[in-house]
Order: sequence, then C-alpha cells, then structure tokens
Amino acid sequence: MDKPTDLIVVADPDPNVQSGFQRLFGERFDIACFSDSDEALAYLRQNHGVAVIFSCYNLPGCGGAAFFRVAETILPQAARVMLTREKSIEAVKRALNEGHAFLFLEKPCQPNDLTAAMEAALNHHRQQAKDRALLERTVAGSVKLLIDMMVLFHPEAFRRTGTVRKQALKLARRLGMKKTWELEMAVMLSPLGEALLPKQILARYRAARSLTEQERDILNRSPAQTRELLKNIPQLERVSEYLYLSARGFDGSGFPKDGPRGKDIPMVARIIKLLTDLWHASPEGGPDAAAFEALTINKRKYDPMLLEIAREALMDDIPEGKKKLIAQCHIRSLQPGDVLVDDVLTENSHELVLSRGHPLTPTTIRRLEHFHQTSGVRQPIRVERHPSEEVMTSTA
Repeated sequence: MDKPTDLIVVADPDPNVQSGFQRLFGERFDIACFSDSDEALAYLRQNHGVAVIFSCYNLPGCGGAAFFRVAETILPQAARVMLTREKSIEAVKRALNEGHAFLFLEKPCQPNDLTAAMEAALNHHRQQAKDRALLERTVAGSVKLLIDMMVLFHPEAFRRTGTVRKQALKLARRLGMKKTWELEMAVMLSPLGEALLPKQILARYRAARSLTEQERDILNRSPAQTRELLKNIPQLERVSEYLYLSARGFDGSGFPKDGPRGKDIPMVARIIKLLTDLWHASPEGGPDAAAFEALTINKRKYDPMLLEIAREALMDDIPEGKKKLIAQCHIRSLQPGDVLVDDVLTENSHELVLSRGHPLTPTTIRRLEHFHQTSGVRQPIRVERHPSEEVMTSTA
C-alpha cells in the first residue's frame, strides 16, 4: 500500500522521540526529523506538503513557541502539536497563544495518545486545506471580477495581466513552485498601483520624461497604496506585501528605500519586478532578444538566477532567426539600414530624438551624432540588423 502524500515533521533533539515517531508512524507516513529550529524551518520552506508539525517546547534555536509562529507564516494549513515536559501554565499559554498550537501533549506520551493526536491533527489539517481551497476560489473569482471592472476604466494598465500570468506560471514550473495561487493573484493585481496614478503622470513616466518632485512622490507611493487596499482582505495579506516590494531592485534600489535586498526579497516580488519590466521593454508581439538585452543593461536590479531562467524559458517561443537580429551599438557603430528597437532619448532630459521602428540613414546617424555632441544621447542603442550586415561588420 502506498504511503499518503502528507508529510510529518518532528522537531525534537531527543533521539528517542525521533525513533519513536519512526517506529509508530514510519510505515504510514513520511517522517522528517530535525534537532533544531533552523533545519526544520529550512525544510518547511522547501516542502509545502507538510500536514502536521510536532515540536518540543525547548527546541534548540528559537524555541518551540517561536518556531511554531514562524512555521505558521510558512504553512498556515499545517496542524501544530507541542510536546513538552514543561507543566507550567506559562509554557502552555505561550504554546497556544504565540505558536497557535492545535494540541499540547506532555512527555512522555503513550503510543495511544500520540496516535490519537496524529489522527486529530491530520483531520484538522485536511479541513483547513478544504476551507482554504474554497476561500481561494472565492477570492480568485472576486479578484477576476474586480480586474474586469478595472479594465473598463484603465485598460492600458491591466491589459498585460493575461500575458504576464502565463509567463509567471512558466517560470514557476521551471523553479519547481507547487503552490502558485499567491503568484497568480499578485500578477493579476500588480497593475493596481498604476491604475491609481493620475494618467498624465503615468504617461510621462512611461515615456521616460522628467517628473516633478511632487509627481515622483505620487509615483513612489503607489505600491504603499496597493498594500493598504489589499492587506485587510483575507488570503491577500501576503499578496499585498509581495506587491509592496515588487518595485524593489535585487541590488537594493527602488521602492521602498529601506526595504530588503537580494534573496531577502520574496520570490513572488522578484518575479513581478522582472516580468513587469520585461513587459514594458517588449514589443506588442511579446518579449524578444532586444527586451532581454534591455533588462541586462540594468541586470543588477534583477535576481541573476531568475533573469537567466526567464531568458531560457520565454525565449523558447521566439523564432531562431529573430534572436540573432539584435545589436547593441554606440553611435559610431550604427550603420545605414539599422532599425531602431527603442526610442532614442537624450541623456539627461529624456527628450525623444528618434522613435522606435525608425530605419537609419547616413543623415539620421549624423543627426544622432550632433544631438550627442550638444545634449548627449543615451547609449548603447539597440537596433535590428540583417545577418548579412553583421557578417560584413565582423569581417571589415
């Protein structure tokens, strides 16, 4: 008979306790035993199928009550059972109030008591999972209705959600993410901050035009406004936090200024940051080699592992020939016949010099040289170049 897919975690340094659980339940369940809180929490972050967590009160590391408190944020559906020799009322209160323990058992436990506790905890977990699934479907339906209504008033902001959702799920599969509900909700709600902005500010921002200090302040506050709107909605508390941090660069740049950096930024927030910027860098037909080159120019803002996985996963759908037509050039390397991939802007004021899609001629290249000498032009410039021209350039 196959074992159930549910996992049981035992966090207790006592080898007799660990062997006892293996002896009692090893044939029925997958038992993972740990001697301190750090190892157990690392396991929980990687294994979202854990159904029941047993812990001793005096767990090495952060202690049993604090361990349960963190475990609840990672796996809220897992039932938590405290095992301890402590008999004080204070210990019981901490286990129940701080760790939100489902059961509290005194050591040593009789096999029958432990078996009964296991069955009760499993039933509690299954009911929690059932209730959460129902609530998630309800919230997802409500969010979809909200998005459908917002699209009527702000179609420009929300038209990307369908494409970005597909991209996010593709990355999630590559990353081995089994639970994607929060990621999908975050993607669907990610344009909410933009929709709250005055349209004139959003238009200037997208065109890379300079903003006043007041306009910049309004722009920077949009993630905080999104969090305020969502944080009190059941099941969206963490989604609101992911969106709040989705403008935070991997290098510590962006909003909020005192926010986390690197891998301390939640993975969902890192994915939203990458795919949102990729959307704005991509043409109407979807991401291409030029779009990824644009992100690579500012690659410190993105998780390097995630950027590479996205490049591999999302470039699969791009025809091979199209991948090879993009060149990054300084003005002196531009050639007649090159076609601009992006708008060419002045260096400081970000004024438009030449628009994307413009084929270059000797005259327009000289115009760019003059602008660069007087106002400065943002470089390198991305252009489409025919393969034959690339060969000529490389052999010249």
